[in-house]
Amino acid sequence: MKTIEALIVEDNPENQLFLSYLLGKHCPSVHVIGVVATVKDAIQNISDLSPDLVFLDVELSDGSGFDVLTYFQPLPFKVIFVTGHLDYAYQAIKFNAVDFLFKPVTAPDLIEAVKRVSQKELTEAYQERPEGARLQFENPSRLILREVSGFTIIETSEIIKLEASGNYTDVYLTGMRKHTYCRILKEFVKLLEAHPNFMRVHKSFFINLDHVISYSKQGEIKLIENLTAQVGDTFKKKFLAHFA
Repeated sequence: MKTIEALIVEDNPENQLFLSYLLGKHCPSVHVIGVVATVKDAIQNISDLSPDLVFLDVELSDGSGFDVLTYFQPLPFKVIFVTGHLDYAYQAIKFNAVDFLFKPVTAPDLIEAVKRVSQKELTEAYQERPEGARLQFENPSRLILREVSGFTIIETSEIIKLEASGNYTDVYLTGMRKHTYCRILKEFVKLLEAHPNFMRVHKSFFINLDHVISYSKQGEIKLIENLTAQVGDTFKKKFLAHFA
């Protein structure tokens, strides 16, 4: 088994020790060649040691983990984000398919993340993915949704509703636009649940409350551009309370 030389970039001493311990116990293919706590030291150590893999905290005392990635674009190493802050950023990064661990790190999640990273080649597409995550991290009012042919940037204010369609989700946008993604609605709900303008109103509908026109006692919500959604019984109380 090929040894993976890894650098840990983490500003919390306890988290540094815990991650090092988990790697030593559960990931024998990973050899930790350094542990640093700042953007400055991360850049210096990456330049000097040329690690294969970097465990990167998003929020550091002297900046962001994305500052490290920007310095080395395109990336000469693989990345696993490790963070315990900003739930919205967590969902955005995860949705954007960048390797990710959420604190507190668990052994099964760590093992799986290392396994995924070891199987990936350092292709041009992989090297550029963290840039998309950075853009979404810094501007959560925009969604960056990756597709086979590239990616689409969507302003959240333009989303009218999202509707489940089996293993797909239909995203209805202002201007009579519609996108369909091969992702279940739950993934979008997790991505947008921290956004105050969005609400799950049915197992099949997730709507932008700013685009609601009316509601009937039959449970039908009228939205702009002649779109509709249904309110499920378990969601009705919360929905009505918003407009009380």
